[in-house]
Order: sequence, then structure tokens, then C-alpha cells
Amino acid sequence: MESTNDLVRTILDQEQERAGRASLEPEISDARIFGATTAVTSIKQAVRGGAGWPLLALLFALQVVDEFDRVAMSVLAPDIQSTLGVSDTVLGAVAGAGGVFFVLGAIPLGMAADRFRRVRVGGIATLAWGAIVFLTGFVANAFALFWARMGAGLGQSNVLPVQNSLAADAYPIEARGRIFGLLGAAAPVGRATGPLVVGGIAAIAGGTEGWRWAFWIVSIPSLVLGVVFLLTKEPERGKFERAAHDVSIDEADTPPISFSGAFERLKAIETFHALLVGIGALGFALFSVPLFVNVLLKDHFGLEAFDRGLVSAVAQIPAFAALPFVSRRFDRVFRSSPPDAVRLMALLISGYGLCVALAVWMPNVVLLAIGYGVATTFSVCGFSMLMPLMSAVIPFRLRSQGFAIVGIYIFLGGGFFGAVITGWIADAWGERLAITLVSIPSAVLGGYLLGRGARFIRRDMLLVVEEFEEETAERARRRSGEEIPVVQVRNLDFSYGPVQVLFDVNLDIHRGETLALLGTNGAGKSTLLRCLSGLGTPSRGVIRLNGSTITFSEPTLRVRRGIVQLPGGKALFGDLSIRENLRLGAFIHRRDRAFVDRRIDHVVELFPQLQDRLDVPAGSLSGGQQQMVALAKSLLLEPEVLLIDELSLGLAPIVVESMIEVIENLKAAGQTMVLVEQSVNVALSVADRAVFLERGSVRFEGPAHELRERDDLLRAVFLGAEGG
Repeated sequence: MESTNDLVRTILDQEQERAGRASLEPEISDARIFGATTAVTSIKQAVRGGAGWPLLALLFALQVVDEFDRVAMSVLAPDIQSTLGVSDTVLGAVAGAGGVFFVLGAIPLGMAADRFRRVRVGGIATLAWGAIVFLTGFVANAFALFWARMGAGLGQSNVLPVQNSLAADAYPIEARGRIFGLLGAAAPVGRATGPLVVGGIAAIAGGTEGWRWAFWIVSIPSLVLGVVFLLTKEPERGKFERAAHDVSIDEADTPPISFSGAFERLKAIETFHALLVGIGALGFALFSVPLFVNVLLKDHFGLEAFDRGLVSAVAQIPAFAALPFVSRRFDRVFRSSPPDAVRLMALLISGYGLCVALAVWMPNVVLLAIGYGVATTFSVCGFSMLMPLMSAVIPFRLRSQGFAIVGIYIFLGGGFFGAVITGWIADAWGERLAITLVSIPSAVLGGYLLGRGARFIRRDMLLVVEEFEEETAERARRRSGEEIPVVQVRNLDFSYGPVQVLFDVNLDIHRGETLALLGTNGAGKSTLLRCLSGLGTPSRGVIRLNGSTITFSEPTLRVRRGIVQLPGGKALFGDLSIRENLRLGAFIHRRDRAFVDRRIDHVVELFPQLQDRLDVPAGSLSGGQQQMVALAKSLLLEPEVLLIDELSLGLAPIVVESMIEVIENLKAAGQTMVLVEQSVNVALSVADRAVFLERGSVRFEGPAHELRERDDLLRAVFLGAEGG
């Protein structure tokens, strides 16, 4: 009972300590936060100091044309409905279909944009989108329209991950609010001119199927812009953040970033998470309201396509006029108080839902257009602040994938289901009640959730700055000619859900050394190995291999680059033979059979006990023999760094001796190893250096013989049940 009480008390103490650490507001000097103390520059100076007017004009035009397609679906919805004979519910589902593929397309495009030239990725996507819009004019039924809208969403999906990432990297930090404000003005311009264009084309074409001509003609500018996009110069990633801290990084040597790694890291950014959840709630109103406002104008006021387009165009004028002032105000507020900038955005977006709900109950078209215009102004101005805020808290290497994730929360949940739910309510009780019941809760809840990000933004911005400061220090280290460790861990934090396990871990692993990683139960030893091998993504910090940042790289890529982990416990397929297990271990080299055969012959020589049993099922071996096979499987890959978790766990002393002999031979051959071991005597007998972890923090780092002299630490290891 006493041991149980001690364990409970220890857990509670650790959680209290963790909560205390997490609640501490970091020392944040405004001089360390990008853009916080930068002198105000005019928009002309900012554009000239960045990528210039051509790129800004291209991004503006792309987003205007993007709105042409979107408003075409809204303005022409009643005509499409008449031609194809579909209900409001089906129409809502078709409109939401574009959002589904917008999400599905944004994820791979975001990954591609973080790995390859973004102008090429965006150009190809824009050309594909233009082709799909053209084909939309030929649809003959609701099923074909559904697939056409999905295809259009796939092409449009480059807007979030590609275009916004380019804008963030192309222009100075201190003017990002105004740059994104200018780009945000593209939406009201497109929504103002788009309805006139598509409505006018449909009216000129005449007939019940004049809407088809609108899609055919609207596709032309997108195809032209796609070609221009391909010919545009790519801006340097993180250029202005790097300049602020004098950081020069060889991106060519930075491995690709996996989506899973990026997603795990981004989830740990509290501000980003708050913004995502908030815009997810807003999605229910943002994409269903324009569609059903046009249906309302048709059913209750009898407006045809051109007249509906005129109402939508007029509603965009206040937003276009207000954006320059609001974006300038945002830049000033953000420099003086980033939390206030978040609250300003949340307040504006909450106002959208209330205003649009009032607008749809107006007794005539003029008052409806005025109210809808005020609501649109709140929405456009609020969302123009979203991307600058996200750019401030997302590491530049993750921006494209971070912006892509925005689409998941807006479209897949709110965008699709919001349109379907609104359509279902509209079929039953009418468009006015449907818009009211969806827009008010969506906007108020979304605004509240967005506003929660104000509590975290300064700390999250500081963490981004810390990464640059660390890279600056690393650059100075290289310039000094100091030896670069084979593995570097800097400022590493890791959490399992809300429970933080590793705290600010710093560690160097030098080439050819054997490092023993020791600690008390639950200290985080195995967790640290998981971070090194890519099985866990840290919430903060940097991991490098030979000076190359691998923090967000996939485990497979790390294996190819030389980090191989021998996991604790069973690491074999029991029903397969030893030979088959070894071949599976060399899976990444499966195309080079001769190489695999040579490596198998080599590793079997290290374990003579296995030479005559290669065709025996691995499950029939003793525990010691299975551990030998597992180690042999790891050595097949010629690891540069071998991570060994609990080598002697459950093995007889005589077997442990043979395993130590193998480790000694590897050590003599210059193999770099990190050893997490339950037996301190075993670990220290082979280790050159030792690191002691306690409660997720490094308590000791130094030569192994010095740790032998630390009775307090050794006693903790011996008395604690191993884990971690």
C-alpha cells in the first residue's frame, strides 16, 4: 500500500510541476517577436522590398477568378436547379462537394508545396481547375454536376497551401497585414464583378441553359493565369524571418516534411489550434449562406440571374472600401499587442453571423443588400487577418501544410455539412429561417473559439523565434569550425495528449560513441528514442542528423539516412523464419537483392548461434536468440546511428554477456549507438558517456565513469521500476 501511495504521490507531483511549467508566461521581449517593433513601412516600400508587384498582381488575379467560379455556382444555382431538376437539399450537397475535394486536394498540394517549387505546383493545379470549370458547362444531370464541382474544388485547393504560403514568404513581416488585406480585397472584387459577369453572360446567352456559357467563358482567364503562374519566380522560404535573425540555411539538405509529422507539430501550437477550431465552426455559415441568399432572392423576390448578381455585387462594395483601413489598423494593433489583433479578428467575424441573420428578414431587396453588405464587410475584414496571424505562429517550413489544414476544418466539416443542413432546413421551413438558424450559432461560437487564441499567441510566436535563434547559434558553431555532432537535439518538448513527458531536452550524440540513456520510471527515455527515430513528433524543438534538420521527417526517411531503432520487447514476426525476418528488415533495399544477401551473410557472422537455423521460425527461438535476430535485422541497414531500447530485458545473464560482446565489437568498429538499458551495470560497462533523465529533464550528462560516482542518481535507477 505504501508503494502505491508513493507512486500516486509521485504522479501528482509530476503533474503539478508540469502544469506549473506550462502556466508560466515566458519572458517575451517585443524585440524578439517578428514585426513587433519593426518600423512602419508604406505598402509601396513593402512590395518593392519583397517580390514586387507582378507576383502580388498574379495572386490577386488568381483569387478574383477563383471567386468567379464560386459565385457562378451561387448566382446561377436557381437556373441550374431548373435545368437539372434538383431540390434544395441536392443543390446544397452538390455545392458542398467542391469543398470536399478542396480539402482532399489541399493536403497533397500542401505536402508538395513544402517539398517542391510552389509556383509549379500552383500553376499545374490552376490549369487543371480551368479545364474542369470548362467541362462543367457540359453536365447533363446532378450526378455529373456533383463530380464536376469536386474536380473544381481539387483545382482550387492550391489557394490555401500554395498562394498564401507564397504571399507570406514574398513580402516583409511588418506589412503582412496589408499584403493579405490587398489579397483579401480580391474576394469582394471577385464577388462584386463575378455575379455581373456570370449573370450577364447567362442573360446574353438567354434561355434556360444560358448558365452553361458562363462556365465556358469563366474558364478562359484561369487557364491563362495558370500558364503565367508556371513562369513566375519562386520566393525564398522564410526569407524575412531569416533576415531578422541572420540565418542562412541550406534547404536542399533539409529532408521532406511528412504530413503526419507536420500535423502533430501544428496541433501543439495552441494559437493555431484555436484558430482552426474557430474557423471550423464558422464553416457552417460561410459557404451555405451565399448559396441560399441567392435562392431566397429568386423565390421571395423573383430576381433573375443578372439582378441577383447585381445584389451580390453591391454587397461587396463596403468590404472592398473597408479593407485598406482595417488591414492598416491590424498591422498597428499586431505590432503593439498580438493578442488584441486576435480579439479584433474574432469580434469582426462574430458580427458577420448577426448581421446576415438580420439582413435576410428585411422586407425589400434594398435593405437586404445593405444588411448583407455590412455582414460581408465583417467577414472579409476578419478573415483577412487570419493568414498573417497563422504566419506568425507556424514555422516557415510548415506553412503550406499548415494552410492546407485550414481547409479540413472549414470545408470538410462546416463547408459540406453546413450546406446540406441549411438545404434540409430550407426545404422544410424556408431559406430565411435556415440561414438564421445556421449563421448565428456558427458565427458566435466561431468568434468565441477564435478569440481563445489570444491567450497563447505571444508564447507561440516566441517559440517560432526560438527556433531561429537556435539555428543562428548553430550557424555560428559551424563557422567556428567546431565539430558537428552526428545527432543534435535542441529545446525538445514532447507530450502524450495533454501530458507533457519531455521538457527542454538538449543532447548531442557524437560520431562513434556509445551513449547510455538512463533514468527513473517514466523519465522519458524510450520517448526520446521515439522522437529520434521519427515515431513521435515533438511539440517544440529541433532534431538534426549530420547538421540536417529532420524534426518533421518520416521514420522511413530517417532509416534511409541512417537512424535505425531496435525496439524493446518482441521485434520479430514469430511465424516467419529467421531468413524471412531478415529480408523484411532490409525492405527498403528490396530492389538490390545482391546487397541484401551480402548484408544477411555479414550480420549472421556476428551471431554464430543463428547460422544453422536461418530457416527455423523465429517464434520457436529462445528469448536471447530472438533478441539476436532483432539486433541482426537492425544491423542489416548499415545504421549510422543505432538506437537500442532495452537490449537485456528478460534475458539470462549468459545471453546478456554474449550481447555485450556484440555491442563491444560494434563499438570497436566505430558504430554510433544510443542505449536505453534496464541494467545500469550493463549500460555503464559499454557506454562512453551517460545521460540521466528525471521527470522528462536532463539531470546529468557526462562521462560514464562520473555517473558511477553519483550515488543519488544510481539509487534512483536501481529503486525505480524501469519504463519511460
